[in-house]
Amino acid sequence: MADYAAALTGFAALDEAALDRPWTWRDATMSARFALYRTLEDAQEVAVRIAAAPHPESRRILALAQRAFGELRGLLLGVPDALLDTPPRESAWTLRETLHHVLVIERRYAVQTRYAVDRSEADPVRIPEDRLPTPASLPNTGDVAALLARLGAARAESARLLEDLPPAALTRPMRWVHYAVDVRFRLHRFAAHIAEHAVQCEKTLAAVGWPPTEGRRIARLVAAAIGEVEGLGALAEARELEGRLVERFASVAA
Repeated sequence: MADYAAALTGFAALDEAALDRPWTWRDATMSARFALYRTLEDAQEVAVRIAAAPHPESRRILALAQRAFGELRGLLLGVPDALLDTPPRESAWTLRETLHHVLVIERRYAVQTRYAVDRSEADPVRIPEDRLPTPASLPNTGDVAALLARLGAARAESARLLEDLPPAALTRPMRWVHYAVDVRFRLHRFAAHIAEHAVQCEKTLAAVGWPPTEGRRIARLVAAAIGEVEGLGALAEARELEGRLVERFASVAA
């Protein structure tokens, strides 16, 4: 995993000129950017094959959240630590604050949804607030890699709790803000919430003067596709794809 993060970070640092350098694939020479695009194609091929197998609906939904997390990771790995605490404007969240919020909500959504699945008819529809994680109860220290690793661990816990729900569980009632919803709705919120704040992070980076390179733009797509494979439960295939990216970065960087 550390090697994969390093390879993503390395590719994300490459600008257009660096990606124009020659790279060899199957005895043919093309630009180095195709080390990324070939990995994207590999991940898409695996994702289509894995998705064709039967999966619980809850796993398919949460795979979208893992895809969104992959894209967020591709966006942020390698961002200078100094930018973590640089506000884009007065009173606006920094990257650190945004990522901490995503972590808190990830944990809260998981607990709330599992409660909705398990509660008896005599229990209240809304989980008691004192059973939910709070911002103060979760750490918010470390560099970009540490913050993303913490969110990745929370995502893995969400999958463990919720990816194999029976169909009947998806219609169990629960609350979101002041709306009456069901478990299916809440499961879809995982991906949408991560995507919402990935956009916020992208806006923050632009506001503090750190635009993405071409390499980062492509790396986000690769990380998202590998995330979807992982979210569908194909962990061995995801690790193989990560290893392929590591090898290709080494060949580009040589």
